Amino acid sequence: MAGLRKFEKRLEKIFEGPFTKLFKGGVQPLEIARRLLREADDGRMLSVNEVLAPNYYQVNLSPGDYERLAGYFDRLTLEMEGMIIKYTSEKGYHLITRPRVKFERADNLREGEFAVDTTMEKPVGMDIPVAVRPARASGDTIGTLAFLSGENAGSSQDLEGKKTSIGRADDNDLVLQDPRASRFHAEIERTEQGYVLRDLGSTNGTLVGDRRVRERLLEDGDKLTVGETEFRFRLTERPMKRSS
Repeated sequence: MAGLRKFEKRLEKIFEGPFTKLFKGGVQPLEIARRLLREADDGRMLSVNEVLAPNYYQVNLSPGDYERLAGYFDRLTLEMEGMIIKYTSEKGYHLITRPRVKFERADNLREGEFAVDTTMEKPVGMDIPVAVRPARASGDTIGTLAFLSGENAGSSQDLEGKKTSIGRADDNDLVLQDPRASRFHAEIERTEQGYVLRDLGSTNGTLVGDRRVRERLLEDGDKLTVGETEFRFRLTERPMKRSS
């Protein structure tokens, strides 16, 4: 992370000078800028010939911070998008389009808290062959979610179908008795590349590790958080049940 620390010194010159006097409390632009660069590193994917960095960054702010920063979004967006371009270029990452930074209000966050969602936005008709390190599913393996918290802690559920929906509503495949989970919170789809987790526009977000995600190709051992319920994703070496 030496490259990131070196780049952070440049961020201080960009954001601490002009912005520190304007924003006395709550989330600081420098904090957001640092997080965006870490997300560029953490969200990178290995394509056939190059390393791809996320090109969409959604910054979720508490209502108070959103209102406080709203008048400066245009300037912050311009600075932060330029910062991502420079950083990814120096790291040797490829951006398939110009990066987009967007600020959104998140009513579930308290003042001083923020979250960043990243994704790879592909232009219409563009196909990107990606070779990541997925938790690959084969005919001899099946994905499993092991409950780490809640009333079902210690139990597990196999991901046997093409898709497994998760949420509070009774017609989900995996029903949670969790007040912080949305009715239809997330889903996990079994694909040729592996198991893909998708947030379905939930109120409180879906986490892999400590990072909020909208879509993520899962790896064996990943820790997932839906509402307040925590899971461990595992690949189990045994045949899937076949429907008759």
